[in-house]
Amino acid sequence: MNWTTAILQTVVLCLYITTTSARNHFFPGSIYNSILTNLFTNLDLINCPLGDTSFPQSTLAAPSEGLSLQFLTLGRGTQNYTCATNTNASIPEAIGATATLFDVSCLAGLDVDTDTDDSDSQSQSLLHLLPDVLRSVPLGSADFLTNLLTRFTGQNLVIGTHYFTSDGVPFFDFRSSSDSSRSTADSWIAAAKDDDMDAPAKPGYGITGDVAWLKLTRVEGGISEVYRLHTSGGAAPATCEGMPDVFTVDYTSEYWFYG
Repeated sequence: MNWTTAILQTVVLCLYITTTSARNHFFPGSIYNSILTNLFTNLDLINCPLGDTSFPQSTLAAPSEGLSLQFLTLGRGTQNYTCATNTNASIPEAIGATATLFDVSCLAGLDVDTDTDDSDSQSQSLLHLLPDVLRSVPLGSADFLTNLLTRFTGQNLVIGTHYFTSDGVPFFDFRSSSDSSRSTADSWIAAAKDDDMDAPAKPGYGITGDVAWLKLTRVEGGISEVYRLHTSGGAAPATCEGMPDVFTVDYTSEYWFYG
């Protein structure tokens, strides 16, 4: 079975397991156990080579010469904000983010047709479609799905974490990654913003609530550059009217790491 088939079936499963009762059905010997076991048998989910992966189109500065792609991930988490007041006189202030980083190296280069009319068929990167799909899955259900995949395949998709330090520095850490071939004691980065661009409008959606695309460069650590691309969600409302003092907005994003 190829990745395209597997991921489409997984999306259906994601929508199902958003209900709490579904979680009680994945016991040994259940039909759902059988479905997952058969679905992911002999399927590589992680640790795929990245040497031929091309940098996506954007207006951001390209990766620096001499660097190569080290990790390709999807980040799923929250963008965090604070409000001085809960009126329209205040504007939300970003205070960081937290996200779990999932290995999507095996999706690099895979395309799907996004139009069923053969005469107008268009091919799109499967990877770039996933942020919008996964943002609709509640965080708790996404964690549950990840645990299921690890259980039935023996492959841990979670390879890193993203958060902000107490000094407000964006931090990415892969040192607990199960991919020993790429993860070392230097597989982390404390970064600073180098470049940004507005998230592009999406066909049929127009202006979105997606956070900006970014290029980050190393302040400390063994990774040199980070890109946040193909974002979905995460943007704050225009004002603080009706908002609490501190709030979060769910988001999903691709993160590309070069070193």
